[in-house]
Amino acid sequence: MSEQASGRLTVAETASLLQRSTEQVRRYLREGALPGRRIGGQWFIDRNDAEAFLIQGREVPEFLRRLAASDLDPLADVIGIGGSGGGAIARGTIGYYRALARARPS
Repeated sequence: MSEQASGRLTVAETASLLQRSTEQVRRYLREGALPGRRIGGQWFIDRNDAEAFLIQGREVPEFLRRLAASDLDPLADVIGIGGSGGGAIARGTIGYYRALARARPS
């Protein structure tokens, strides 16, 4: 019985399924991101594991989802440069320059 008929895929078959290089698939296997078995020095991946990995890779991580929904200017309340909301800093810069000009002897 062939490995593919038993539900196991080779690295090349898995790479094709995941649309990745064979080296990337081997990296996933070495790092434990993709479960697989070594049989006779060759890696084999269960088809269900490969398909689950593919689906997992398509999901958007929670932090990216939250980032996309957040304010486009996350520092708008903190930095007052360019009129982004915290104008006190910009006014402070102008005040500094005015005080500097007054402090200089003519």
